[in-house]
Amino acid sequence: MFMAHQKDFFAQRMAEVNFLCVHKKLRSKRVAPVLIREITRRVNRRGIFQAVYTAGVVLPKPIGTCRYWHRSLNPRKLIDVRFSHLSRNMTMQRTLKLYRLPEVRHLALN
Repeated sequence: MFMAHQKDFFAQRMAEVNFLCVHKKLRSKRVAPVLIREITRRVNRRGIFQAVYTAGVVLPKPIGTCRYWHRSLNPRKLIDVRFSHLSRNMTMQRTLKLYRLPEVRHLALN
C-alpha cells in the first residue's frame, strides 16, 4: 500500500508569547497569568485569535512544528545577558542599525 504525505504550508497571523524578558524578581510573583490575559485581550482586539507559546526546551514529541520570525527590540541588552549573540561578521553597531525601529510609530487599529 502506498501512502502519500501531503504538506500544506500557509501563513497565519498570530501572537508569540515568551516571558523570558520579565525581570527575574517578578518571575515568582505569578505575573505570567495576568500578562497572558492582557496579551490575549490586546491581540483579540486586532483580530488575531491564535498564539504560539515558546519555551527554551526541546519537547520529546511535538504535536506540530512551525517557523516564525521575531525582531529583537533591545539587541544590546539581549547580547549583554547572553540570550543572543553577535552573528559572524556583525559588529554591535551593525546589529543595532539592523534592528533599529522607525522613528515614527503607527498603530494599525482595526
